[in-house]
Amino acid sequence: MLFRRLITKLRLSSRRKEPYLFWQSILGYKPKQLTLYQLALTHKSATRGGNERLEFLGDAVLGIVIAKQLYLLYPNEREGSLSRMRSKVVCRENLNHIAHKIGIDKHLILGQALKSNAENVYGNALEALIGAIYLDAGYMEAERFIAKHVVGVNQKNLLKLLEKEIDFKSRLLEWGQRHHKTITFRCIDDRYNIANDTHTFVYEVLIDDVSITQAAGHNKLLAQQRAARKVLDNI
Repeated sequence: MLFRRLITKLRLSSRRKEPYLFWQSILGYKPKQLTLYQLALTHKSATRGGNERLEFLGDAVLGIVIAKQLYLLYPNEREGSLSRMRSKVVCRENLNHIAHKIGIDKHLILGQALKSNAENVYGNALEALIGAIYLDAGYMEAERFIAKHVVGVNQKNLLKLLEKEIDFKSRLLEWGQRHHKTITFRCIDDRYNIANDTHTFVYEVLIDDVSITQAAGHNKLLAQQRAARKVLDNI
């Protein structure tokens, strides 16, 4: 009897620790207001109101962080194009994918009626989590979380997602085929900054072996895209 009580106690203790360990693993810091994070992963179908208010807040924080990233990454893009790119990043399909990737789906509390058809609630919960981070740890931690899980190291996730949206390199190559021109992208510089652990690549675009323009970027794809965009703006 005593042994059974001990096992039950250990199981209950483990269940209490599991969400806390989950938070620490994805946040990278110890939550101060754990109830905020618990609320973030509680849908309104499970309790009145649920995470809707946190979702509202997180949506705003996510929007401004992504807007900032796009503004810096694409300095020549107009407002309309930047808005379309931001919409693609914060769409439910992408946020649902990220939520599954970091394990939100395993910890989200849902009402019985939603359990068979609840896909979009995971992306909503991700936004609610961002809202909780903002309230508990401030804007800088929320931005760091978004940079890691949504944007990715050196904008890897962002660039991959937007590749088809603004693939200037492919557009330029298609233009070359239509006009019987040979388009070449050549790396002319690769600099490493040891102070902040970053690369800067410089690519030039040649049309029929004639150098037309060049551009720099934090990675090869970005440098090529920027160089291609400069050519397209002038043909």
